[in-house]
Amino acid sequence: MTIMDTGIGMAREEIATNLGTIAKSGSKEFKDALDAESADSIIGQFGVGFYSSFIVSDHVEVYSKTDSEPNAVRWVSDGSGEYELSTVSNVGFDRGTMIKIHLRADCREFGREAEVEKILKKHSQFINFPIQLNGELINKMQAIWYRQKREVTVDEYERFYEHLSQSKVPYKYMLHYSTDVPLAIKAVIYIPSMHQERMQMVQESLNMHLYSRKVMIKENCQELLPHYLRFVKGVVDCEDLPLNISRENYQDSGLVQKLRNVLTRRTLKLIEDEMKRDKVAYDKWYAEFHQFFKEGIMIDQENKEQLMRLMRYEANNIDGQISLDEYCETMVED
Repeated sequence: MTIMDTGIGMAREEIATNLGTIAKSGSKEFKDALDAESADSIIGQFGVGFYSSFIVSDHVEVYSKTDSEPNAVRWVSDGSGEYELSTVSNVGFDRGTMIKIHLRADCREFGREAEVEKILKKHSQFINFPIQLNGELINKMQAIWYRQKREVTVDEYERFYEHLSQSKVPYKYMLHYSTDVPLAIKAVIYIPSMHQERMQMVQESLNMHLYSRKVMIKENCQELLPHYLRFVKGVVDCEDLPLNISRENYQDSGLVQKLRNVLTRRTLKLIEDEMKRDKVAYDKWYAEFHQFFKEGIMIDQENKEQLMRLMRYEANNIDGQISLDEYCETMVED
């Protein structure tokens, strides 16, 4: 399995310093580092991902060449703590780094094209740098939440929603949201026009993906919104989240809880704004989604007032349903 980039490359001394330390960490030093520093805090730091290649390989080769050197450097190790360095020529590229992972027989599945493509599209679909797999560009889709709203067309919003929902049914409401306080957030939030719980077929599951700087942290992140808003779909990118946050323990982060509070209020505000803009259209949508708000008003005390403004009620002197504010406006004094 070969991984290659066209970056600045590494000279002999840089490889010895960087990769040599990692090779030694394959034994006692790495275990000592884990004892001194929790695994969660080193995930995503330089070297940890590279070190994992030894878990699935017999040995690993690294070829690297800089612009300033006529020849490339070859580094090879089996992860036991020893490594070899040599100078080589005719490596097939002018500048950059090439990693060859010689997979063990029982780990060949990690080198299958379909498996590699699945991982790349899951975690690196939206990063800026082009990623090719066997000559084919993998990350074709743009991170529209990083673009200015005026630059994104209606068609792009619709296609992105189809990508998220895996459905051709159009969305009802949409919010392209960006703020720097209290957190640096970029998000695209969709409110569907229908849901799967209508005929009690299946319970909705929150389809909100959590990113940090376009790198996926968690797909279908259930902690981003309360359960009663499980019909919402979208992406949220929070630059305040560290890239090395544990994907298993991210929900324990105070930042995630703060992010949940901000997104909940903003999502409810989106629905309320649309309610004020077109009452007739909202009432029709609410008739399909009312059970979610009835559930929310029972459990979400913090946002109870905002939820009450979204509710609709039967009234003796009104045909159809009415909001509580509207009912109060039509009350007749005794």
